[in-house]
Amino acid sequence: MTSTAEEEQRMSSEETVSLEGLKASESDSTVMDEDGDVVEPLQLDPRDVSDEEINLTVKPRQSNEFTCSECFLVQKKSMIAHVESDGSMICRDCA
Repeated sequence: MTSTAEEEQRMSSEETVSLEGLKASESDSTVMDEDGDVVEPLQLDPRDVSDEEINLTVKPRQSNEFTCSECFLVQKKSMIAHVESDGSMICRDCA
């Protein structure tokens, strides 16, 4: 057997072992968030809802709300972390 054939066989064996290890660790491991809480996998509803219509009432931004210039979410003004020199507001979550 040549060294190239031996190397290919060894690499193939290592890839198989590491692939099996990855699959095993994925099924056995629990995912933790940055606070140390266990993150449960998201189970999506298998129904097809692409034909369903969504009915929402959209209200304009209220006087006690602002739009964060980082995440573009509408927040209560109590969530303002700071105001940039150009007047744009940043929420506490993005600051």
